[in-house]
Formats: sequence, C-alpha cells, structure tokens
Amino acid sequence: MPSYYPLYGNGKIGIVTSMDKKELVFYLEKIDQALQNPSSLCVYGSAAFILLDEPDRTSLDIDIAGPYSQADMGELRRAAEAAGLPFNPEEPSQNNHIEWVSHLRLCLAVPQPDSEILLWRGRFLTVTTVSIPDLIASKLIRYDEVDQSDVQYLIAQRPVSYKDIQTAVRRLPPPFGRDTLLLENLELLKQDIELWKAKQ
Repeated sequence: MPSYYPLYGNGKIGIVTSMDKKELVFYLEKIDQALQNPSSLCVYGSAAFILLDEPDRTSLDIDIAGPYSQADMGELRRAAEAAGLPFNPEEPSQNNHIEWVSHLRLCLAVPQPDSEILLWRGRFLTVTTVSIPDLIASKLIRYDEVDQSDVQYLIAQRPVSYKDIQTAVRRLPPPFGRDTLLLENLELLKQDIELWKAKQ
C-alpha cells in the first residue's frame, strides 16, 4: 500500500501519496508508451528497492544514475512529464518525480555488465540497477534507518558478504570511496550484519 503524508502549505492540508511498486510500474509503462527510441535507465535508491520487491517500500522519487543511463534527455523528459512525473523539479518536491543524478552527486559504482540486475523492460524502456554489493555501498553515504532497513532486506534475500561490500566501497567514484562518514558507516554495517545474523 502507498504511504500517505500530510502536506501543509498556504494554510491548507493536503495528502501526498508516495509510489509503491504498482504505481511505479504504472509510471514506467506510461513512459515506455511515450518513447519512440530505446532508452536504458540505471536506477538506484528507493526505486531499485521497490522493484526488488522490498515489502511496503515506497518513495516520492525515482533516482536515475545519469552517467550510467542511455537516453535522449529531451525525449525522456517529455515522456516522463506525459506520464505525470516532473523531471528534476527545481524546488524540493512533495509529489512523485524523477531525479536525474549527475556524476557530481552520484555515490554509485560504475555498473559491471556481468552483474547488472534487470528490473523492468518495456517496448523501448529498459530499467536496470547495479549489483547487490554496489547497491548496498551506495547506501552508506547516509545509512539512516530507512537505509539500514533496505540493506537488511537485501542481505536477507541475496547472499552477500561483508568483503563483497568492502570491495564495492572501493569501486565508488571519488570522493565517496574515501569519505570519512561513509567509511564509519561501513564499520557500523559490519556490526549490524553480525546483529542481524544473531537474530535469525
């Protein structure tokens, strides 16, 4: 089920609905229908976890790794807006939208062809994500409660070792692979993995 959030503005109270898997796939289908040329999008963040079937996972945005995606930006923007998804809104948005993330903000390793994960495919649109260790490594730049839940879900579903994640961290583009907070969060993850194992 989608999550609902109260929205206050101009003295009014409204409701913001975040995407669940059904709604996310609906948007992807609409984008695919509006495209006239092949497009390949590498997603990460919440959209990847939703498409990997994490229970009750929702989000307001679809994070796309721009440098790792192949699409005509003008066509993709028009297709997204035709589907009802604003593309890189200028202000922080409380509505469903797409975030095209440039290399400057992209805490994500370059996808490896032999370990990319196919998440969804339409007539023209293909949606993939990086390997499980790389997806986990991308979460360590913040590693809040939601990130911890995402990582715990992945580790429970798909075999991955701490060493795999360490290696994935070393693949992160600069400056993220040497970020002090990220490396501290990597140590926290090591403790969490032991805790999760003990609870199984």
